[in-house]
Amino acid sequence: MSDNITGSSGKPGPLALLPAIAAAGLLRLSGFRRPAPPAPPDDGPHNPEGFEEEDVDVRRTAYVVAGLAAFVAAAITAVGLMMHLFGAWHVADTPRLTPQQTAKVQPPPPNLQGAPYEDLARLEAQETAQTTTYAPLPGGRARIPVERAMRLIAGKSLEPSAFESPALEPSAFESPPAAAGAPVR
Repeated sequence: MSDNITGSSGKPGPLALLPAIAAAGLLRLSGFRRPAPPAPPDDGPHNPEGFEEEDVDVRRTAYVVAGLAAFVAAAITAVGLMMHLFGAWHVADTPRLTPQQTAKVQPPPPNLQGAPYEDLARLEAQETAQTTTYAPLPGGRARIPVERAMRLIAGKSLEPSAFESPALEPSAFESPPAAAGAPVR
């Protein structure tokens, strides 16, 4: 029977409460009762259990909460009504706008760019075309690419008299392609 009360692991088994239940039943049958505690002094409301005599009144609490909710709703309604009335009075006092006030205003030029990135790309493409292509210029002159001009001028003097001297070889100045326009001078 000791194996049922304490199991093999030392923990209480399923029948461990049986002796306590049996002892409680014997005490009840014997009529033994604990002595009553001494009565508290009578200096307050009579409450032998030691608890409050009454709980919170739920009805009164519900009335207070409902009254607060009604007050908040009335305040919100009053503020909304006042805003509506003051807004209507303000609009009624405001004169009508004139045609000059309602006309579309166009600012004077220069106006802001509508698509600055497209304008920049267009400008860069134009500048690239001017520095990398052949083209005729007024007065019988021609535009040549910058790289070609640098190759032609490399190692030569930039003095105006150097270009007029007969020492320059005419083969150094090659003509641009036939489709580009006038020859280089």
